[in-house]
Amino acid sequence: MYNKGDTSFLVRPKFMSMESATAALERIAVYTHRHNLGKVTVVMHGGEPLLIGRRWVQQLLEEARCVARANGVTLNVTVQTNGTLLDADWVSLFNEHKTSIGVSCDGPKEWNDLTRIDFEGRGSYDKIRRAIELLTATPGARWGVLTVVNPETGGSAVLKHFVEMGVPSVDFIWPDYNHDRRPPWPEGMLANYFCELFDYWYGLPSPPRIRWFESAISLLLGGRSEHDSLGLHPFADIMVESDGTWEPLDTLRICGDGITRTGLDVRSCDVEAIWDLPLYQMGVRSPGLLPAKCQACAYKRVCGGGYLPHRFRHDTGIANPSVYCADLIAVLSHIRERIAGDLELAGLLASPA
Repeated sequence: MYNKGDTSFLVRPKFMSMESATAALERIAVYTHRHNLGKVTVVMHGGEPLLIGRRWVQQLLEEARCVARANGVTLNVTVQTNGTLLDADWVSLFNEHKTSIGVSCDGPKEWNDLTRIDFEGRGSYDKIRRAIELLTATPGARWGVLTVVNPETGGSAVLKHFVEMGVPSVDFIWPDYNHDRRPPWPEGMLANYFCELFDYWYGLPSPPRIRWFESAISLLLGGRSEHDSLGLHPFADIMVESDGTWEPLDTLRICGDGITRTGLDVRSCDVEAIWDLPLYQMGVRSPGLLPAKCQACAYKRVCGGGYLPHRFRHDTGIANPSVYCADLIAVLSHIRERIAGDLELAGLLASPA
């Protein structure tokens, strides 16, 4: 949001007005009912959403409950926070409203504090750890950790750290780069990270959830994905910015300054107003825009060509494989071999003649 080239945050308010938030919730609930979706997930994100204050968030959660009930739909509300402001009162509020909590943390102190720092350059790990310890000690709390991968660290060491703290689930996020702004690491480095991480996770007697691995295994076995960066599916996420405008997938901001701006205000535009915008349609049509290399790939159904922003190039749009193509294939091949080996040992898969 702040350091990948997009500057649109500079002309937006720091906080969303309650008027915009209420209008967005009402239109989302009506949209959910109108299209018979039954339920949708609403994520409070940022920046840091807890900076807006407990009273505002409580009003939002109460409004979500009211508009959902009035329209006969379910709005699953979650919050993604850096954890530095999380305390017992916040956790109690989220528990009361059955709100899931994601805490951003990149591993042990020496690694987390490389990038997760405050305006004075101080690391955030100590505050994050207190938040995690609070969540671990809170019965009924729905929570997990999100960590952005740094392949210069060790995947198993990061996961071991979280396991020792009692974290129930971890989302390991591939860093956001594309063909115009390529990753700073050599090809294969992320593959090594994820393969080593998978082996450690796969060998744990009671592993925490890692949705990327679970979805990869499910897809390899013919099932479905629960992760937006795996599988052949449209990218249909819709954002509401702090100025109250509908926007397509927020991570597309790495593809160009102001590229996601639409001018579609929630107070005057239904959700469907975004449908016909070229950038949104690009996401909806993403499986059909895969290049010939992806169409012919054995892992097409599993990786889906990669996460949408990671496929982008200024002259060809998303008609490209992921910038992580080679690493994705290496990781998926490794997982496939491990799963196939276990199925063969169990007598559920015939060995080749």
